Amino acid sequence: MNKILMKHPLFAGIALQDLNHILSCMESRQQSFNEGSFIFLADESYPKLGILLSGKAQVIKENMFGDRMIIGALEAGNLFGETYACMGLSKIPVSVEAMEDCSVLLLDINRMLKTCSNACTFHQRLVANLLNIVATKNMQLNRKMSYITHKTIRGRLLAYLEDQAERTNSDAFEIPFNRNELADYLCVDRSAMSRELGRMKKEGLLDFSRKAFRLQV
Repeated sequence: MNKILMKHPLFAGIALQDLNHILSCMESRQQSFNEGSFIFLADESYPKLGILLSGKAQVIKENMFGDRMIIGALEAGNLFGETYACMGLSKIPVSVEAMEDCSVLLLDINRMLKTCSNACTFHQRLVANLLNIVATKNMQLNRKMSYITHKTIRGRLLAYLEDQAERTNSDAFEIPFNRNELADYLCVDRSAMSRELGRMKKEGLLDFSRKAFRLQV
């Protein structure tokens, strides 16, 4: 596991011999979660900083009517939960669901943000790394907001798909969502979105099969 963590942006610039001290200082624990189980459950779990070591997961939020919104998709190496842990909340307001069998490393972020009794010299480096990660994720969240500012389903779809094409530097790419998940992510009705995708395909704007898309614009 240490070899995996040494490549993670959170531990950039930190020597291998310091890693075990870091994990001990932050009271880390590795846990496994089965597909469909919750790593965090909204309004019940205590906020922790999580690193997804393997598998896939999703950050989701439900409103009082049970409507589900996907905030983001997580893959191996992704960090999650850090924002809510930094806020000092007693309970996390979102859920993180395992979409596959997952292995997760959970850390107490408060031990990072406060000088511990060990006076670890690497704390400042960890905080700088965390700020860089948070800034990057904030940019990604702003990107999602740019999708849903479009008033039409077609506008949201094109904004998202064009961004994926730009990210992969290819007109052909795969997205991390199935149809239900994509509709939740873009905050649109699934049936209406499927009809719009069908129209766009018929008009020659794109082609798709399951999660694979090819833009033709």
